[in-house]
Amino acid sequence: MTTLLLASALLAGLFSSPAAVPAPVPIPYHAFCRTLWLFETPCADISSKLVEQIQAFNPLMGCSECHFTLVSVTPQSIRANHTSPEGPEVEHVTFTLRPILAGGGCHVSAQSTSIGFNSRLDDGKNYCNLNRLLSASGLNSEPGFTERTNEWACLGYSLATCNP
Repeated sequence: MTTLLLASALLAGLFSSPAAVPAPVPIPYHAFCRTLWLFETPCADISSKLVEQIQAFNPLMGCSECHFTLVSVTPQSIRANHTSPEGPEVEHVTFTLRPILAGGGCHVSAQSTSIGFNSRLDDGKNYCNLNRLLSASGLNSEPGFTERTNEWACLGYSLATCNP
């Protein structure tokens, strides 16, 4: 089934997806991470778990170290902001969900982009924003879960040391 999902994603334009191919040059001095997640689970279920986790990671809900704020939700996308507890740094987090027609799974393009002028190499902070939501929601244990990214699409990916 995983092979079928992967083949479907490739045929659906994996390499033309913004998550798989970095922009030629991002806005100068903005660190970013783009990654692709594939699931055998329907997009509605994936969206629901991501939204619940973002809401649980809101400081107003008692999570003093999480700092995620939900901005908007549609059936095809989720937008949130993450504020760094170390200072005034903000990252925009976006998930674009597309159903995989063969098998009923979900193709998620996940992106975290730092706002403001900072080093383009962020030691994996943007990757960790995405990874924390993925892990805390349990989506990394969903059937058929696969993640695709690299250092070109996700600056600092190889340096990332994500805390739970």
